Amino acid sequence: MMTIPGEIVALLSGFPYAGAHEQAFPFLSVDAVGYPHSALLSRAELEPGADSATLLAVVASSRTRMNLQRSSTAALIAVDGFVCHHLKLEMVASVSAGEVLGCVFVPVEHKRDDIGIAMQPLSFHVTPDLAVRENWPRSALMFSRLQALLRKRDELR
Repeated sequence: MMTIPGEIVALLSGFPYAGAHEQAFPFLSVDAVGYPHSALLSRAELEPGADSATLLAVVASSRTRMNLQRSSTAALIAVDGFVCHHLKLEMVASVSAGEVLGCVFVPVEHKRDDIGIAMQPLSFHVTPDLAVRENWPRSALMFSRLQALLRKRDELR
């Protein structure tokens, strides 16, 4: 079983806070005709599972949700200094709740791209208004729900 590299776990763990400068993570799915579809997710929408073998995501975009429900595949890009991480993902479980889809992904491939050039990731400034507009408490509740789903699955094994 592949795990999510510690460098990526460190980038995704925890919630953003007001006033912080945060990375926006490109999240790619595939549309119905085979073209890439991109969304930008923050740490408020991504969380490594407790075992580092899973990645949890809360997806609000209707097109991204449809793509994931159809293909169960995605990719995540994360930048850390000189390294660009490319993580291919397979959705193994999901929970729908209103206008969001809670996803459990397992990594299927990781590429660590490092050519010795410092990179600046896509980023944004966190405002209190953003946390309200994106309903970050809803994401936190979904992460708890997904973690409980994973614990139950592990107990059944």
